[in-house]
Amino acid sequence: MTTPIPTRRDALRLALLGATIPALARAQPGRGPVRLVVPYAPGGTNDVTARLLAARLGEGLGVACVIENRSGASGAIGAGEVARSAPDGLTLLYSNEVHPILKLVQRGVPFDALTDFAPVIRTVSIPYVLVGGTRTDQTTDPRALLDAVRRTPARFTFACSSLGSVGHLGAAALGQKLGVEVTTIIYRGSGPAVNDLISGAVPLMFAPVGAVLPMIQGGQLRAFAVTAPQRIASMPDTPAMPEVGQPEMLFEGWCGIWGPRGLPEERVRAVHAAALNALKDNEVVNRLAAIGCTPIAESTEGFTRLLAAEQARGAAIVRAAGITPE
Repeated sequence: MTTPIPTRRDALRLALLGATIPALARAQPGRGPVRLVVPYAPGGTNDVTARLLAARLGEGLGVACVIENRSGASGAIGAGEVARSAPDGLTLLYSNEVHPILKLVQRGVPFDALTDFAPVIRTVSIPYVLVGGTRTDQTTDPRALLDAVRRTPARFTFACSSLGSVGHLGAAALGQKLGVEVTTIIYRGSGPAVNDLISGAVPLMFAPVGAVLPMIQGGQLRAFAVTAPQRIASMPDTPAMPEVGQPEMLFEGWCGIWGPRGLPEERVRAVHAAALNALKDNEVVNRLAAIGCTPIAESTEGFTRLLAAEQARGAAIVRAAGITPE
């Protein structure tokens, strides 16, 4: 058999490969697959956006990226597992805006969100919408609905994806604005909460748009108002809260990636770069847009500052709404 003589192009490819391998090796967070721990049940926006990013994130790191759902205790079980893991980059947390304020609303949280984790990057912004099931006889008019909640709050239990979620704080804040006490039911993620909303077991929910948009479009749920300053592109026919007389009811969810405390800076930079590239991928951007989410291009330093600000804002909302840790 004759061995082909390498061409100049072959030599160039080999040279480029040789330069790439050491760089990739430096970027890899470890020798095994990366566990991306989602502390909520499958089906919610936290889980869905993690799965949209996982493959591209793994490609950027040069290793497989495996989603592991560790739901329970409003995200504390999965987050606690990451906090206890070795800071080698092989175990990361993919959580949401609940993480920095969970200790304010839940007893016995075994970690401090600001000191026991290494922030990496905030990934997506998530709009929220006030929705209700279509199996109930409630009005279709948002102003009339809010008036009914004011007059007869006992009829309007709110489903919440977890303690400290936008749904939880949103329901509490709405009750405060209307001058009534509302009842909330806490679930293990958006998926189970939405299922009960559809069945009619609970009448209302402040839900992430991505978790409920297909059901709204399919007629299983009714949208009343988005918790944004103005209407959003994925739901142009749904009014914003300022349009229905509630200009202060503005809430936005988000997701992000953390490592355990002590994660080396080079690992943080590698995961941040891989996530940022994943968030620029056209397919990822389009699929996120389809569920109403927007990629966030933010530095690790910016994410760290936001976490402290979110914790302070959450503490103010909790105090004003009279929420006590459960």
